[in-house]
Amino acid sequence: MKKSGSLIKLISRIFRASQGYIIPRVSQYGIGRGQWYFLNKLLFEKDGLSQQELSKEMVVDSAHTARAIKYLEESGYVARQKDPEDARKNKIYVTKKAVLIREDYHNLFKDLNKTLVQGFTKAEKELLMSMLDRMCENINKHLEEEALH
Repeated sequence: MKKSGSLIKLISRIFRASQGYIIPRVSQYGIGRGQWYFLNKLLFEKDGLSQQELSKEMVVDSAHTARAIKYLEESGYVARQKDPEDARKNKIYVTKKAVLIREDYHNLFKDLNKTLVQGFTKAEKELLMSMLDRMCENINKHLEEEALH
């Protein structure tokens, strides 16, 4: 396989290939390309985020978040509840239906992660994760600084 000379191209290729792995597997639950990562965020990281918080954490525009959450809500995977501290806001929570697929969802991503690092040593995996975390921090810091100016 030809080696890519561009970091962003390589990351993009990994993301697209991962989509090819994920989409057919989540589609059995009626979850599509534009929704799976929102459900993943709510199921495994932070349930009860507002739509605005979810957009910010996912680094996507609010219209995309609104469409995804509307679809997940209509499919019965999430429900909106008024924020008790600010009645103008809704918090988004996973439903029992989402909790029922949690283990399958977890196994899907565990298998994908295992596939991605197949043949890596433990030290290589730890180094890779550390470097990718730093890259995320770098771009997020840059975006925050850019927003201030």
